[in-house]
Amino acid sequence: MRKHINKKTKSIRKIFITGFITILPASVTISLIFWLLNKIDVVFREPLESLIGFPIYGIGFLITVVLIFITGLFAMNVLGKEIFHLFDHFMHKMPLVNIVYASIKQLLEAIRINQKNSFKSAILVQYPKEGIYTIGFVTADAPEFISKKLNKVCISIFIPTTPNPTSGMFVMVPKEDIIYLDLSVEEAIKLVVSGGMLDITKNRR
Repeated sequence: MRKHINKKTKSIRKIFITGFITILPASVTISLIFWLLNKIDVVFREPLESLIGFPIYGIGFLITVVLIFITGLFAMNVLGKEIFHLFDHFMHKMPLVNIVYASIKQLLEAIRINQKNSFKSAILVQYPKEGIYTIGFVTADAPEFISKKLNKVCISIFIPTTPNPTSGMFVMVPKEDIIYLDLSVEEAIKLVVSGGMLDITKNRR
């Protein structure tokens, strides 16, 4: 009887933890979006309404969209890149804050990389030595002079680091030494970011 109760308790606990992990990212994301919209609305709505003499609804959303667009434009020019680089360096030096900042940035960078579709497919390759397998991404065929020099058809591979997949190693591997995975680029990136802790097979069931 006690074993049955313990089994049920573990099952309930597992279900609860799974539900919590599943709902937490969405809840945090939605909460942050509403918090941002509300803060912008509080700052700009009252002065604008006083200026024009009638209430404005949805001003927080409109201003947020405009601010994001302007920030994107600014971040793409030379001065903006330098300022955001200094800000990034400052955030990485702050205790505790750097953990949250770095984690969010790495996740967004991973998403950005996948959206750019710069990787053609996810593969396994023996690296850094024979017998050790790591996930890599096919970027292109290796330059023809490399293949001719080695007398083998080679493929250019990007091998990402964990937990930041935006940095890594560029290697050229003979085509016959590459193992193609039945994974999308997005799934493989998630696996790299999580350090292998994420069970990506759950999403396939």
